Amino acid sequence: MTEQPSRLPSFDELKIMALEQPQALEDLRTQLIAELIASAPECRRRRLEGLAFVIEAERRKAHNPMQACIKISRMMLDSLVELNASLDLRRPSPTEQPPTATVIPFGKHRRSLQ
Repeated sequence: MTEQPSRLPSFDELKIMALEQPQALEDLRTQLIAELIASAPECRRRRLEGLAFVIEAERRKAHNPMQACIKISRMMLDSLVELNASLDLRRPSPTEQPPTATVIPFGKHRRSLQ
């Protein structure tokens, strides 16, 4: 039988943990991430582990939590923009040449249709 995922505490409980038990909050965060990755299909796990690693590296490099939040939000926005561009079939890619055509001008006099 599969293990039940951990219950996410309410916002108020998380706030109290952040103020009074920051290590417990960090442990919960780590546990929830591990459970999410473990519950993903096998073909997605490696990518999720890599993404979790990159996010954790950005968190550690940041001078404060707000800087980490901004950096991670920027990463998500960049990813969304990239996804949107790849799905927008109306726009040619930057390496793709737009279609060309030869324009043939009409003569000065039009033939009358009779």
